[in-house]
Formats: sequence, structure tokens, C-alpha cells
Amino acid sequence: MGVGALVVPTAASGQTPVDLGVPQDGNMVANGGFDVGDPDGHPIGWSVEGNEGAANVVNLAAYRTAGQGSLEVNVPAGNPVTLTSDRIVAAPDRAYTLKARVKGRSGTPAELAMSFTDFNRAELAVKAADVTYSADWQTVTVTGTAPANTAQVTVRITGADAGWSYVDEVSLTEAPPAYDPHLGTERELFLDDYRIESSSDVGRVVHAADKRPEPVIRATYPWESNAYIYGSVFKIGDVYRMWYDCNNDVSPGYFLCYAESRDGVTWTKPLGRGNVGYKDIPASRTNLIIAGGGTIAYNPSAPADRRFSLLQFQTGVVNQTLGYYAYFSPDGYTWTKASTAPVLLDGDVSQVAWDAKTRRYIATIKKRMFTSRTPGVYDRAAFVSTSTDFLTWSTPILGVAGDYADDGAAQALNGLEGQIYGMPVLPYESTYIGIPWVLLITNFTHGSQASAGDGPVLPQIASSRDLVDWSRPVRDPVIRPGLPGAWDDGALYTASNVVVDDKKITMYYGAFNAGHGGQVAGSVPYTSGVGMATWRRDGFVSLTNAATPGAGDPGTVTTRPLVTDGENLHVNAVVRGKGSLTVEVLDAAGNTVPGYTSIPVTGDRLDAQVRWKGGGTLAALAGQQIKLRFSLVDTDLYSYRVG
Repeated sequence: MGVGALVVPTAASGQTPVDLGVPQDGNMVANGGFDVGDPDGHPIGWSVEGNEGAANVVNLAAYRTAGQGSLEVNVPAGNPVTLTSDRIVAAPDRAYTLKARVKGRSGTPAELAMSFTDFNRAELAVKAADVTYSADWQTVTVTGTAPANTAQVTVRITGADAGWSYVDEVSLTEAPPAYDPHLGTERELFLDDYRIESSSDVGRVVHAADKRPEPVIRATYPWESNAYIYGSVFKIGDVYRMWYDCNNDVSPGYFLCYAESRDGVTWTKPLGRGNVGYKDIPASRTNLIIAGGGTIAYNPSAPADRRFSLLQFQTGVVNQTLGYYAYFSPDGYTWTKASTAPVLLDGDVSQVAWDAKTRRYIATIKKRMFTSRTPGVYDRAAFVSTSTDFLTWSTPILGVAGDYADDGAAQALNGLEGQIYGMPVLPYESTYIGIPWVLLITNFTHGSQASAGDGPVLPQIASSRDLVDWSRPVRDPVIRPGLPGAWDDGALYTASNVVVDDKKITMYYGAFNAGHGGQVAGSVPYTSGVGMATWRRDGFVSLTNAATPGAGDPGTVTTRPLVTDGENLHVNAVVRGKGSLTVEVLDAAGNTVPGYTSIPVTGDRLDAQVRWKGGGTLAALAGQQIKLRFSLVDTDLYSYRVG
């Protein structure tokens, strides 16, 4: 029995897109206004330790600054209380600012601080605000830089001494990344706000993939009790090459298999390329490449014996031999173990990629932190590391972890919490795209693997400019589970990479007909397969305006200053019906540059060249700071580029 019948509510599911409201306040703290409490009156999104009765959400007009409520901290002598926010991903060496509004009523006011912790929850540093008593509302502020090895930050509010005070509008923000106005020839997508200065009446919309109705790979051989993919797919020459996964009853129980295709749709599983036999079937008659799983990076510029690199998890002693091991291959069939010790510790799921632009390998590994909402249960999260040789890797940095929104999505299923099961990273044009596999844990009692948590696994979208700070402004699945009874109506996973051409993006995904907990006793057989998902080029997310001429509000989005040496502006957009897309070039002060208002773009255009009413090109503005203002009516705008 699958979980496809579950409706997973996320930010944009079935709803009209909301305005971006750029620039946003960037507050990282959930329920920082203390507008909602649990049945005991404690703020949702905060833990309370000590004298629980001393901290409550209240709705008192004289003691709130905005919204419906504020936090009342009323501490008797000798009976302190501490409130701690949900843990928030933080990056080492990044500056953070904590602000809050505080008002005293008597005695000593509550204290505020931010605490930086590492992967093991060890506290690395505390930055406390200087709060003095005031009977009027005051704004308190403290800044601090995350130390090396920081993984998370929390906000603490402590009533340590006798006193009665109120706290409101708590916010934690990260210093914005350095902005580089120079625009290359790569496509700029709208996955984050990096190049957006302002907008109105547009919203981000996730475009779920088009899927083939049937899997392109099914379990067919005796050694395939299940066939799915955590692996990799590359088009090398005229051949699509796939490394997928299978399960069987021989230790270690899962293996990396090999398949080929000429069109990406019809696949064969060539025998004789295997290195592993199955019971009485010799390796020469299997397609089993290696025992255990793993993902592969293909680097055509590497030495001939290292064109293919494999990262594979192996069990062992924690912090010694348990971790990820490196293998090399000249052809993708025969593999040589290149490390006698783990090159990265922890895990079980990993993804790897070769970034040709920066000439480095990228690995995302699953690490388990004991920071989950369920006491004593680990919290899966995706950590990111890089290497130039595939053997020596940087210290993994926490990239994406389950957060308040993920927990809310799980709770909407009457479940428990959201975790990140894995996350391929795709070097794509001007950014890095992450595909976090979000496990919405509904229970620990359902299925053959119930102790690991049951629930759907949904591939979503994330992005980063530097592999450190990750943006997740929308949470709809980019690949949706099938409807009830479909072969892919349960947990979905993906290949570690995509295949891109001028018109489309293709990603292969593994799916099961049940959630992460596995088969339920007495239910239909537990089955899986490898599916094929496609998007238009750049098509994961668009900025969307749904107004029609004469009805609704046209949308606009204006970029931050740009400097370009290119000649022509190109856009990837779908303009529906009688809608339109126009562009204006503005100077650094925001004034329209004469002659640089565009002729409207119409229709479905993967790479439309924008033409200016003045007949000029952007070459005349080379080296100057300009802005682009896009005006949208009934349009999906996916990307732009200058070339």
C-alpha cells in the first residue's frame, strides 16, 4: 500500500502564488513574534526548560508591539526558566545579528543570547545581548560570527533572576553575502533573491516534472528483488550510461548495477560487464558492478584511470572505519579501491558531482545529528564537502536540515517531523541546485523498517551560490509521487545528477510503492523501479504572474545592479494567451535608459532574444551598472542571460 493518497501541503500547493516581497526581512526564527502557543501556553517552535509556568504567550495590548501576542517571562526568585528556539542551520565564519523588543514590568528583564553549536551539539560560542531594565519597549541587538565547525545556531531567552518582562519581535538574520554585479554569459534562474532588488505581484512556483507513466528500469534478473536508483546517469558520446541499485539476499544486500540506452528511454542491462556474481551465476553473466551502493562522478579531463570516481558507504567502527570510501575506474565497470580509510566519516547515503567550472568534486553526505524532535532519535541532514582529487575532502559543512516548515508538513499528515534523507547537488549555470530528499516522518510503527521512520520521501528544490548558504523559499516536490496504486506512489529518490540539453532537463528517479518504512504485512508486494522525469530547460521554478489583460494585477521584478559585456538579452519564458513579457533597462538610479524598452515577448520561448524599441544592443552599455525590470502579465519567467 503506497502513500500517494497523502496530500502534502506546502507553500504553493494548489494556491495562488504570493508576492515575494523582496527585500524580505530574512528572519530565521520561527514564531519570533510569539503569536501562537501550544495548549500549555508555551510558544510553538520553542522549547521551555526549568520553571515552565514562568514563560507564556500572552495577548495584552500594552505588552505587545506587533501581531497578536508577546512572550511574558515572570520569574520568581530562585526558579529560573530558559526558552530555546528550534535549531537553525548556520555557516562557519558568517556574521549573524539577533534583535528583539523587550519591555520591563518589574525586577530583572529576560536575557537574550544566540548559541552556536557543532555537529555533536557541543556549544562553541555564546553571544549575549546587553539588556537593561526599561519600562518602555526597547530594541536590543547583538551580533556574532559563527566559529569554525559551526553547524547550527539557536536563540535563547532566559529568566535567571527575579523579574517580570515581555519579549516580542525576535529575529535572527545572517549578513548578506558579498554581491558581485558582474553578469557572465550563464543563465540566471530565480531560485533565490541574490539578484533581485524588488518585486510586486509575482511569486515563485515549483514546476513538477513530467514523468513517464511506467518505469524505464524494473527488476528483471534473479539478483534484483528491487531495482531503484541512488546512482548516476551520464550521456557519454551517443550512449546513456546508468548505474542503478538493486537488492538481493546476498551480503551486503544491495549492489550497484549497470544499464545502457541509446535514447534515454529504452534501456538494456548488458551482461558480461559485471564484477560480482550471484550465487551460482558467475560475474561474467551479471550486470552487478560492485557490492554495495554509491554514486559516481564522471570527469573526462581526469587521468585515464580516474575518469570515473565512486564514493561508497561502508559499515565499521564509528569515527574510525565507518564512512565513505573512494574508488576509481577507467571505464565505469572495473573499480579499484583508492582509500584504506574513509575519506569522509559517517553516513549512509552520498551523492557526488564533478564541477567543471571550479574544477572540484562536490560530495553531499548524510550525517545523523541527535537534534531531532523525537528524544533519542537521530536527525538526518545533508552535509557538503569538496575535493580537487576525490581523496582529500574539506570539513563537511551542514547544508540543508529539516526545519520548522518541514516539521509542519509532516504534522499536516498527522506526523512527527521532517528530515533530509539525501541531497544531490547539480552544478547548473550560475548556481548550484540541490535536490533535498525530504522525509516526512509520520510514525515509527508502520512497515518492515518502521524503526527508521515511515512516511513519504519527496524531492524538493534548494539552491546555493557558494555551497555554504542554501535557499529553500518554496517547498513543493519537484517530482511528485504517483496517484494511489501507481508504481511510484511512495518514497521517491533521485540520481545524483541530471542530463541537460538545449530543450530539457532529464533526471532519473527511484521510487517505491510504499513509504520509507517499507512493506506493511499483508499489503501488496513491495515493488520499485527507475523512472524518468523531465522539465523544460531551467524549468524547476519560475517567477509567475497570473493576471490577464483587464483582470488582475501585472507583475514586476527588478534586478539589483548588473554589469555585463554581452550584446543581447535572452529570456526563457512562457507567455500565455494574451499575456506579455516586457523588459526595461534602468540605470543605477532606477531611471529608464532611453531606447531600452523592449518589444513584448510572447508565446512559449526557451531562448527568446529581447529586442529593444530603440534598435540598439546591450553592447552600448557594457561596463556600466544597469538594472533590468521585467514586467509580466500571465507569464512564467524561468531565466535570463546576456550573450
